[in-house]
Amino acid sequence: MSLSSNKIPADRAAALRQQYRTSLFDDVVPWWMKHSLDRKHGGYYSLLERNGRRWGDDKYIWMNGRQVWMLSHLYNTHQQAPEWLDAARLGAEFMRKHAFKDDGKMHFRLTREGQSRSEVLSVYTEVFGAIAMAEYAAASGDESYWTQAMVMYEFLMPRLGNASDTPLLGYPIHDEFHLHAHDMCRITVAWVYNELRPDQRFEDDLTTSVDSIVGRHWKPEIGALLENVAMDGSAMLDLPEGRMFHPGHAIESAWMLMEIAQQRDDEDLLQTAVDIVLASLEHGWDTEFGGLRYITNVDFTPTHSLEADLKLWWPHGETLYALLLGWALTGRDDLAAWYEKVHDYTFSHFPDPEHGEWFGYLNRDGSRVWTAKANGWKGCFHLPRVLFRCYQLLS
Repeated sequence: MSLSSNKIPADRAAALRQQYRTSLFDDVVPWWMKHSLDRKHGGYYSLLERNGRRWGDDKYIWMNGRQVWMLSHLYNTHQQAPEWLDAARLGAEFMRKHAFKDDGKMHFRLTREGQSRSEVLSVYTEVFGAIAMAEYAAASGDESYWTQAMVMYEFLMPRLGNASDTPLLGYPIHDEFHLHAHDMCRITVAWVYNELRPDQRFEDDLTTSVDSIVGRHWKPEIGALLENVAMDGSAMLDLPEGRMFHPGHAIESAWMLMEIAQQRDDEDLLQTAVDIVLASLEHGWDTEFGGLRYITNVDFTPTHSLEADLKLWWPHGETLYALLLGWALTGRDDLAAWYEKVHDYTFSHFPDPEHGEWFGYLNRDGSRVWTAKANGWKGCFHLPRVLFRCYQLLS
């Protein structure tokens, strides 16, 4: 059976399409275009209050790379708006000029002018720097950015999937873990590159991640996609780090698997991805207050993360797209019901009707932890990416 037809009822699809279009193009993208661009020094401000006022001038480079990718992607796939390309250029040129160390790694955080404020935190900065270079190369037509993107690809890929000391508590422990996040990073990069310039090597890297997520991290016997497993894929449930179950992260990973399944017409992979989504929702959904818990342990023992019960914007957005995509591909009633539940919670709690964009962090009961719209972890990426994917799917 082909996985290409959209099985969402036409009237519901039309209404949702309009909602996503309005949210993305009349609210979220204009908010970032208005408040984040540094026209004087280049790049994007990363610290913005509810109304867009800066509460600091520093620029977090993984946020910078994400925004370059997002604006370039909109330019490449939706509309060649000159203002989007100009804004992408601000970030791409700033990143190329200031963000790279001599060894090819990237600074995590820079001052407004581009001096280093913080050295390398992880490979994640390079992940988003790489997709920024690749997508901006296509938008700008500047081949030198694609050349740089390929250098970054060659440097990055061999380091993904290696044993990590997993400093989840801010310090390393001696046990070696395989990180689910590394598989997701490999998909994120290889998918972007393959969409721009299809090549078997990118397909092979996608397959490597699919096999690892399904074979190492997905544990159907306990209904959980574990974030950290032993290098051979065995669960390490005697350690708190090994019990970590991140429902939103698992669901984000699942829609990546769905997209690959759709592209490859792989029914088995699609079913596994749906199973991951449903297991993550059953485990992570807060039946008392609604919304998706941020982090849990598989056995509900205490987590190290004090923010575990918070409700964050990005897991809810990723869940909307995963459920919408699963519903569209299968027509299943259980996915439709979950979609409507998550949709109602998300759109009634996160959008800011007064100043635009979305709040990022809610307490368990849905009240706001704080109202700032941008920090070193919330930028112009998760929200516009899922809004755009939902809009494209419904189009």
